[in-house]
Amino acid sequence: MSPGVVMAALRLGVLEARRQPSQFLIVVTAPMFSAMFMSVVLHAGSSIGRVNAVLGPGLIGLWFVALDAAADGIDRERWQGTLESLLAAPAPLTGLVIGRVVAMAIVGLVTLVESWLVAAVGFGVVLRPAHPVLLALSIAVTVFTTVSTATLLAGAFVLTRHAFMLQNSLSYPLYLLGGVLVPVTVLPGWLQPFGRIVFLSWSSDLVRDAFVAGAVAHAALRLAVVVLFGVAALVAARTVVKVVVGNVVRTGSAVRS
Repeated sequence: MSPGVVMAALRLGVLEARRQPSQFLIVVTAPMFSAMFMSVVLHAGSSIGRVNAVLGPGLIGLWFVALDAAADGIDRERWQGTLESLLAAPAPLTGLVIGRVVAMAIVGLVTLVESWLVAAVGFGVVLRPAHPVLLALSIAVTVFTTVSTATLLAGAFVLTRHAFMLQNSLSYPLYLLGGVLVPVTVLPGWLQPFGRIVFLSWSSDLVRDAFVAGAVAHAALRLAVVVLFGVAALVAARTVVKVVVGNVVRTGSAVRS
């Protein structure tokens, strides 16, 4: 995968985002979600809930924009009639998708800052990480794995004419199983194992623990698990793209019959 391809796709993603203000809608809605969640947890008197109320909308925003960039990019190319040409181009689809998703992931990170500001300015709740290095590393590996997973899903989106339907179905279930608002441990026992196969559950636990005083158990191992999810997604993405390109060569269409 050429870094030049990724950077070119990143610049293209920035230009496309500037012409589509709707992609920045999450920047408007995230503070509203933050205010709503913070109001609930303050009424309930939950201290750990305050952390969830700030971090939850930010993690939701990051996943939303990455998934939206993957689905919207594929749908736009299909609507313009350029998808098959894009797949046949020398530049790998994975590199093109990564660049576009990274451009929007930067927007997703803005929602984390917004949520923190809403809590601090609107409610007087100022969250200070007890482990700032762990927080920075947790956010970094979460962005990496989010981009990798969105790239994998983009390959799957190519095989269907209804990418946005798949996108919608992969949003709210992953918010729940990913523990972005409440830890996976509070879910019903039969549902918790499913949450542990979603990388967001590991990421959200790490980010939460970064705000809790005291030693964080197995922090390095848990960071490695999130990275492993990301690497596995990239490897799977390359495999899916090979299948998609092979389908284009055989049938002249990106959609599997």
